[in-house]
Amino acid sequence: MSTNRFAVLLALPLILLPAIECAAQGTSGSQFLGIGIGARSMGMGGATVSMNDDGTALFRNPAGLTQVTGHRFSVSHIEWLSDATYQSAGYVMPFGESGGLGLAIQQGSVEWDNTGEGMFDAGDFSGVLGYGRRLRPNLGVGGSLRYVSSALGEDSASTYAVDLGAVYRMSEDLTVGAAVRNMGPGLTFRNESDPLPVTMSVGGAYRWNDLTLAMDVEKQNDLDTRTRVGAEYSPVRYLALRGGYVSGVDSGLGSLTGGFGVLWDRSWALDYAYRSSELGGTHQVSLSAGFGDAVGLSAPTAAVVGDVRVEHVPKSNLTVLVELTAEVVAEAVDKMRLPDGSEVRISQGEQNDASWLVHSALLEELTSRGHVVMEGAGSENEVERPRYGVWYRIVTCRTEIPRSWREWVVGPRKVERKSRCDIQFRLTDEDSAIVWAGKIERERREIIPGARLNELSTPGQDFVSPSVEAGGWDKMLEPVVVAGIVGGLIYLFYTSRSTD
Repeated sequence: MSTNRFAVLLALPLILLPAIECAAQGTSGSQFLGIGIGARSMGMGGATVSMNDDGTALFRNPAGLTQVTGHRFSVSHIEWLSDATYQSAGYVMPFGESGGLGLAIQQGSVEWDNTGEGMFDAGDFSGVLGYGRRLRPNLGVGGSLRYVSSALGEDSASTYAVDLGAVYRMSEDLTVGAAVRNMGPGLTFRNESDPLPVTMSVGGAYRWNDLTLAMDVEKQNDLDTRTRVGAEYSPVRYLALRGGYVSGVDSGLGSLTGGFGVLWDRSWALDYAYRSSELGGTHQVSLSAGFGDAVGLSAPTAAVVGDVRVEHVPKSNLTVLVELTAEVVAEAVDKMRLPDGSEVRISQGEQNDASWLVHSALLEELTSRGHVVMEGAGSENEVERPRYGVWYRIVTCRTEIPRSWREWVVGPRKVERKSRCDIQFRLTDEDSAIVWAGKIERERREIIPGARLNELSTPGQDFVSPSVEAGGWDKMLEPVVVAGIVGGLIYLFYTSRSTD
């Protein structure tokens, strides 16, 4: 997909902005749709339009379904203003080779004394079904259909809404996203209609080591533009600390948010978020479960290219890189569309430690397809020239260890292994004219036992023999600092409850 087509996709919310403004004929109804589901998101000020990779994806950006690499289930409970409570549940799963499917529900209720005439109650419900698809490895789009119903005493009304979104991974650490939510006819009570809170969001997230920074710009039809900023820091593998700020607040809600998350065995996550308010604090607790792959605490897009898997019996570093190189070469040869039985001469750019690996993969792939492979530049007396030339340059082809940690301080060490193969190719004909050129890349991330790291390396091959710096006693101080921070958050939580 060209850059221009990508720009149109991300500009879609801006194109629809006039429709959002036109819908702002009075105060919107169904304000519960803008509460913000997911304690991780709310702890970061709601700045997560570009980083939805769990069961809450349908509440912020349906394109987040393309970031899901396994089955995800999440539930949330919110203690809102005026004794209102909201519950939600979401389930997402991969659907096909390039897509994701999700289902979510949201329900809330409040009850109060109607000026001494008895108790009066109100309730809201939302059910949403969404689908996302990767158009390219780093570009995903999504849409969802939402059913909305509200009840005020004995009166009730229902309607439907549509959400659209896109996410784009600009680099390994930077992801941007955009979404338009709640587009549809308003709710009608007794012949009086209130428009839905149509909302447009554009934002991005950047991961720097264990720190993730995010910012969204958001416009709701009947509110001023607001900016959401948030941060998430993981000082140790099983803990994430979060904070956020919301500017342009048009209600009694405060602008500061905070929270934390605890992760067990990369499959279960418990998150808490708090937001200040002139009318009292709001609290949200979420529980997330993952099956099939890991639940990431700090991945920004993670339109993530390459799965992160826990390997109990890991393959050697060289074996993994051989598999990735074979995939890269096979895709490149597919795109070259060489005629059957062609003569091919292989050449390369600058020398790389992995040149022998790529060269062997090319030789095997071409000969297995019936092509005649010629190597080197040939002699000056050679009369006939080969019909095609295949040139390649290795951008990167190696194994790295971006991080290591110990589970629960004194547990066994684990490391994250990242294997990446990124190669540029160029195909020329017998007249040296370029017929095709392109870059193919593959990446695989795995969690492996640190004790097995040395035996997975290959002596004499530095590109598949990464090293890990040994930790010192300063690492043992991290849990003490973290425990103090968490204790402070718990103290603030109970202090706020007592003053509400």
